[in-house]
Amino acid sequence: MSLSPRNPAAPPRLTATALAAAMARGDIRVAFQPKVALADATLIGVEALARWTDPALGAVPPDRFIPLAERHELIGALTMAVLRESLAAARLLRCHHPEATVAVNISPVLLDDPALPDAITALLDAAGLPAGALVAEITEGRPFADPARAAAVLAELRARGIGCAMDDFGTGYATLPALLRMPFTELKIDRSFVARIIDLPEANRLVRATITLGQSLGLRVVAEGIENAAVAALLREAGCDAGQGYHFGRAMPVAAVLDRWPGPARGATCANPLS
Repeated sequence: MSLSPRNPAAPPRLTATALAAAMARGDIRVAFQPKVALADATLIGVEALARWTDPALGAVPPDRFIPLAERHELIGALTMAVLRESLAAARLLRCHHPEATVAVNISPVLLDDPALPDAITALLDAAGLPAGALVAEITEGRPFADPARAAAVLAELRARGIGCAMDDFGTGYATLPALLRMPFTELKIDRSFVARIIDLPEANRLVRATITLGQSLGLRVVAEGIENAAVAALLREAGCDAGQGYHFGRAMPVAAVLDRWPGPARGATCANPLS
């Protein structure tokens, strides 16, 4: 008889099957990170961030399950689910802050589909929201399969009044040529630069130049990853329009956003559609 211990069970693997099952159960939920005007820290919107906690896998970060969804043709269904929950949150948010927007990440994979604007418009109509309530945030972690088609889809979104933001500018494929060929309304400076603006002069100069560039093109410039008051103050002095990060709040339920920025309630239509 062998006295050696049994081999421990292999740890659970992250698979497309597990992700599809989580989506079917409604386990992918959305949290909302506040986005504020840097001039006075008033709330101007939120960014929707998908969250998945699996009974076997634990908390699975988006940078693991989003690429999995893209590889296995699950990204469309996942994005529509996130959009539905995000627009319900936006409806509540705009009861108290009528001009607030919700930003939802849109994979470059989906910009290959000319039906995307119709699908998004249908969700906006179902939520009873104007197109301007939504910002499509383009996550350029991978190149566009067809840049011309992607530009056409983005142009159609813009023609319908939906905002379009370039995320993580200065990293990956979020570059100046992409900025010039796509009809963006917002430019987001990547947190990797924002985090170094106090201790690294080159990062400070780069961020300032990016603010000037974006504003000269008529774009709202948003700094990501603001983690303390000193960084917020420096960005405000540099003229950056808006910011988000732990200094203003982590991703949270929309009700928690409204606890911090209550705004004036606007009648019975402000009943929580997420409850």
